[in-house]
Amino acid sequence: MSTKTDEKKQSRSKSETVEGPISITSKGFGFVQLDERPDVFVAYENLSTAMDGDRVRAELFPRTSKKKPAGRVVKVLERSGKPIVGVFRNTDSGGTVFPEDERLPRSLTIPKEALKKFAGRGGTGGGRGGSGRGRGEVQGPQNGQIVVARLTAWNDPRKKPLGEIEQVVGDQDEAGMDVKLVALSRGLSLEFPQAVVDEVEKIPEPNFRRELKTRTDLRDLTCFTIDPETAKDFDDAVSLVQLPNGLFELGIHIADVSHFVREGTALDAEAWERATSVYFVRTALPMLPERLSNELCSLKPGVERLAYSVLVQLDSLGNVHSHRIEESVIRSRHRFTYREVEDIIHGKQHKHAPAIHLMQMMSQVLRKRREEEGSIDFDLTEKRITLDDEGIPRTVQPAQRLEANRLVEEFMLLANRVVASHVINEEAHRKNEMPFIYRVHETPKEEDAQSFLSVIENLGIPYRAGDSIEPEDYRNILSIIQNLEFKDFVEKIALYSMTKAVYSTENVGHFGLGFDAYTHFTSPIRRYPDLVIHRLLKRYGRKQRAGRTRALQKFLERTCEHASEKEKVATDAEREYTKLKSMEFLARRVGNIYEGVISGVTSFGLFVELTRYLIEGLVPLSTMTDDRYVFDQDNYRYVGEKTEKAYRLGDRVQVRITNVSVDDRKADFEIV
Repeated sequence: MSTKTDEKKQSRSKSETVEGPISITSKGFGFVQLDERPDVFVAYENLSTAMDGDRVRAELFPRTSKKKPAGRVVKVLERSGKPIVGVFRNTDSGGTVFPEDERLPRSLTIPKEALKKFAGRGGTGGGRGGSGRGRGEVQGPQNGQIVVARLTAWNDPRKKPLGEIEQVVGDQDEAGMDVKLVALSRGLSLEFPQAVVDEVEKIPEPNFRRELKTRTDLRDLTCFTIDPETAKDFDDAVSLVQLPNGLFELGIHIADVSHFVREGTALDAEAWERATSVYFVRTALPMLPERLSNELCSLKPGVERLAYSVLVQLDSLGNVHSHRIEESVIRSRHRFTYREVEDIIHGKQHKHAPAIHLMQMMSQVLRKRREEEGSIDFDLTEKRITLDDEGIPRTVQPAQRLEANRLVEEFMLLANRVVASHVINEEAHRKNEMPFIYRVHETPKEEDAQSFLSVIENLGIPYRAGDSIEPEDYRNILSIIQNLEFKDFVEKIALYSMTKAVYSTENVGHFGLGFDAYTHFTSPIRRYPDLVIHRLLKRYGRKQRAGRTRALQKFLERTCEHASEKEKVATDAEREYTKLKSMEFLARRVGNIYEGVISGVTSFGLFVELTRYLIEGLVPLSTMTDDRYVFDQDNYRYVGEKTEKAYRLGDRVQVRITNVSVDDRKADFEIV
């Protein structure tokens, strides 16, 4: 009896440990990510020597919450190997690298021996004055230059991490250095390997006469591209005609990238590694070299191009009657910008105006039908930044979502949905002979959904969902708050409450769109999963299924996991660069007064988003000196003890910009 009691006491005294990758935020704390249970919160003082992306073992605190567990890192199991990009400073003992990434709060010590080793490799790698030294002189990074370094040793959190220089990027004031900083700090490649460049140069132009023997000839079909004004690659074209039987045939024609990017090549390996294109304000890091994205695969007007076409027959209510997915040859009739199509929609004359108006009608029918079936249509306003020739922000303003944008979006959604349905309805797929890649979006976790409902209830909008929250519930809530001041805030909270859409070989549906099956087919120039989808459709269309199904399944699983992770990295980099340019813009407006909306209420102050620029800053509680304000966490507001003046989420306020730190990506405001 006593033995069993002792065993129970001993088991209770043992702390539970978990293992997983750790994600560290810009505020210094981190989360150990787990697959089947909530992530574990780790405070800054409990990180030990863990860095963002490392795989760690963490010990859970004895009285931690099951829904919100907390713990401490006890061992770093595997380093992420992520590059550390920052500013180099000379010291008596060697040098120090101050990381650009806020998620790496510790500076990296570079011993003299490591600097000599770098110099011995002949490595300066860039910057003014780096290559003009004598042959026997030690070369290395200059004071203030941007470098790429890597961690070599860090086993004691009380000591400084050690590292070595891998590359000198250049001087801080070089043109385009801001893009390089953001990209390199996230491990994104700035240039293509020479082997890839050489391979691409040898890709021949298509022999269209030969290709037409096995492809559908759609050169006489009236189709055209619709893209942003600044677009250089045109990877999708659309067409719409009414058939003699009264039905409409909608064509979505996608550049046949898989014809040029063959499996087993250096080009394909590099495309897999990049997984996605990354778009900054005025530049991009493409997934594929320009000869492909801007030339061979670009659906330029008036020239023959290889395409993969989804041709869907619809009635006037948007019902799909039949579809075809065919390798084709097309010839675009025109290159439209979104603005040009918008002008035609609103009455401007053009020879293709009848086709545009027919498309506008069909897109509205499709959108209405999609919403009736439960699809959620978020309408968050995004900001548009323009830069001058020196890369300095010239304007920051809300981007207008045009009907032309919606038109293209609806057609692409339909194509992706049709392709996914096409595969899952095949008997061979049901026999596991046709593995596939889906774009999936799981139902929100119950605690996240309840938290969202609590937020809107505290804002005065009580809403009762059923046993489990459905897409229709989100649509109803977004409809209710459509004209309220805190509309954008509620939409952001709604998005945060949802899981993130990812790639998967298991079809679990798409919660946000309300689709039973969905995939990504329409952008093989900029997304690797789309390229794989094209290859799979060709393979399955030719009945090439036997023999390699298991190996293919494993490859697709690896691709889904890798592409989902790379997509997250790209999104973070794009947001970081947008934030950098936003702060540069505000830095020249310190002292100015603007209208804004309270977008967040925290224990340390109010976040306010400027209405004119959609840029957020903090009103620190310490600056609210006209009263003693009490934080009402449940109702997302501050209330003055004497005046009872309240500052509530969604309230409109006037603020003055008091301080902007471009390096920290932060702006401070004060209420006027």
